[in-house]
Amino acid sequence: MIVPSLLGLVLALALYAVSVSPSLLPRSWWWHAAVSGVLVTVGYLIGLILERLWVPLTRWTGLTISAFPAAQQWFRWGAVILFLLWFLRTVVRSTRHSRQAAALVAMPAESWGASLLGVIGTLVVAYLLLGLIGGLVWIARRIVALVSLWTPRPVAWLIAAAILALLLVVLTSRVLIRGAVGFFSRQARKMNISTARGIFRPMQPERSGSPASLSRWESVGGQGRVFLGRGPHRWDIEAVTGRPAMEPIRVYAGMPRSRAGLEVSARLVVEELRRTRAFDRAVLVVTASTGSGWVDEWEAQPVEYLTGGNCAVASMQYSYLPSAINFLTGLDISVEAARVLFHEVRTAIDELPEGHPRPALFVTGESLGAYASQQVFKDLDDVLAHVSGALWVGTPSFTPMHWALTQARHRGSPEVAPVYDNARAVRFVNVPEDLRADVYGRELGPWLHPRVVYAQHPSDPVVWWRPGMAWNQPDWLREKAGRDVSRSMEYTRLATLIQVLADLPVAGTAPGGHGHSYHEELIPLWEDLLGLHDVDREVEGMASLDLAEGSWVDDDMRQRIGQAISANIALSDRE
Repeated sequence: MIVPSLLGLVLALALYAVSVSPSLLPRSWWWHAAVSGVLVTVGYLIGLILERLWVPLTRWTGLTISAFPAAQQWFRWGAVILFLLWFLRTVVRSTRHSRQAAALVAMPAESWGASLLGVIGTLVVAYLLLGLIGGLVWIARRIVALVSLWTPRPVAWLIAAAILALLLVVLTSRVLIRGAVGFFSRQARKMNISTARGIFRPMQPERSGSPASLSRWESVGGQGRVFLGRGPHRWDIEAVTGRPAMEPIRVYAGMPRSRAGLEVSARLVVEELRRTRAFDRAVLVVTASTGSGWVDEWEAQPVEYLTGGNCAVASMQYSYLPSAINFLTGLDISVEAARVLFHEVRTAIDELPEGHPRPALFVTGESLGAYASQQVFKDLDDVLAHVSGALWVGTPSFTPMHWALTQARHRGSPEVAPVYDNARAVRFVNVPEDLRADVYGRELGPWLHPRVVYAQHPSDPVVWWRPGMAWNQPDWLREKAGRDVSRSMEYTRLATLIQVLADLPVAGTAPGGHGHSYHEELIPLWEDLLGLHDVDREVEGMASLDLAEGSWVDDDMRQRIGQAISANIALSDRE
């Protein structure tokens, strides 16, 4: 077991107070226990190490501190009382601020009963972790006792440390991580061969997986079947918009049997686009799927409603594993799949006969899909040279283009919604209003075509977490410019890194408009990307759209489209 330490206890309580302070998203009691348990353990170990280093340090420096016994006693009691008062005040304030932070993202705050369970759980988690570390220390001492019979004691400690490090690497990478990846892989494989409730094979020839399709229903995978079985049909669009519509095209190819088969899948997508006459439509959207092959309906359906079905949406599967597992096993496959698919589609458009109208080509992706889709291009100029527009949603923090544009933002614009190059081509938005003015209300200048939009919520940990937070305060936290992030959220080295990391697994549970949930706000973003309200529409291929310059799209229509999309998603989830 870990030996008692007064300084360790003090730092453990201090980090517990930090752990319950506001983060990006509220937590359940069991997640409170996990996060606080880890931080309490870290605090205790730091205090214990500092305490153990103090004695040899004073011997080496000859430093001595003395006082009368009574003064020492008063000092100790005074320090303990002051610390406890600080601790209680901090915990109470943190709890109150956390409730306010939960209200900002429209999520329920932790109740007092749940908080108590979180405290108990924290003690259990910390006890188990410290017990595990204590066991490792016991093993190290046994190794030192044995090895020191033949080598000097410092060398014996080095050997013991190397053996333990090797043991931990083997246990984590080869046992725990490999076992977890294997378990989730088996579950993902089962989901990939099954069909979700409420999803049925489409009969319309405009969809892959239909009887007329070259892409078989059985081959497109579980998420492919969801994508092809959902979405509006011509009559749905007409019922919502009150305008004539076409049957929207949806094209999808399932996961290839090998990495080399990505090109085969991409060519199948192009053949499906040709079969469905997608190149005759006004708009063609290439969307990069997430790890499991999932395509967000909120990225596809707004385009289908806003264009009156005069569009095609194409995607393909490269894996059946969740994005988190792909992150552990490597992201190269997602990038390669996005590159191959875009190249095949772009080439097919460029090879259309002279005089044949070209569709407006858009790219989109969410989360891992946004990362992979951006990796297709060298830089922003490359994007603008090859597409009519791009919508990237919830872009992960490790995406190079997103990071470069953010770092090159105008001075005075915050990291959560940067302004780059006077917002001429690319705009970062937390809410749709950011398309017209920055977060401080300053009106943006003309927006040229092609257009790029980064949709990112200030409360989305996928966008903001990065390892450098361990030692450096991020700009977004220092600037406190996020609309749905509590101004009471404070930066603490290492602790904030763990807090935001703990927000990642629950980011998708936030309601639309917060966290990693992007819903109705994507409708007006697509309106501006498509240039529906432009007096002189400049998007190639868009001239074939008879939309009366988008004047029919108002707040009421946006609400109706949003309700229709929500109902379509809920229907297949419920059945």
